[in-house]
Amino acid sequence: MPVQVKGLIEVRKAMRQLAPDLDKELTKNIRDILKPVVKTARSYATPTIPGLSGWTFAGRGKQISAGNSQFRVGKFPKYNASEVRSGIKYSVRKSRPNRKGFTGLYRIVNESRAGAIYETAGRANPDGSPRSKSSNPYAGQHFNDSLQGNSQLKGMGKMRGRLIFRAWYEDNQKATKAVVKAIDTSTAKFVRVVTAGGFRENKAA
Repeated sequence: MPVQVKGLIEVRKAMRQLAPDLDKELTKNIRDILKPVVKTARSYATPTIPGLSGWTFAGRGKQISAGNSQFRVGKFPKYNASEVRSGIKYSVRKSRPNRKGFTGLYRIVNESRAGAIYETAGRANPDGSPRSKSSNPYAGQHFNDSLQGNSQLKGMGKMRGRLIFRAWYEDNQKATKAVVKAIDTSTAKFVRVVTAGGFRENKAA
């Protein structure tokens, strides 16, 4: 799913300086492509999860309390569907470089702790973590099975999940290809504008 486009950061920087309308057009096009994927990913965060009533926050809306806050230090966060959905969003801002030095320009993020658990639980240990301290040896397996029955892990390798990764997988790379096409189209327009010397006064067509 991640697509590496060499030189895009430099092109965007030059585009903002010389042809800002083209840069705005590209950003709008990317947003329009990512919005449906975000909507689909959010739809997999169901209000309730059969078998996990103890993990699901039974309150209304986005009401925050000591019992359901995702910021509970050192405690397993409660699942609140509204909170999880609102934590799934697209970003068109440059991220910090990762361990390999790569920077993300366009991405969909999951900002909820409970959402991150929902997304990937059981991916590495479907039968539960061997480091679990639960008195019930089958607690981890039950938790993972319940999530799997509610929304299946889909994708490849470390890019398998039940929310964002599932939405990307079921999209069958249509959004990925559309993003690449939008970048290529805007880059080609920018090259033509610069070559023709029409920058600064250019209006995206």
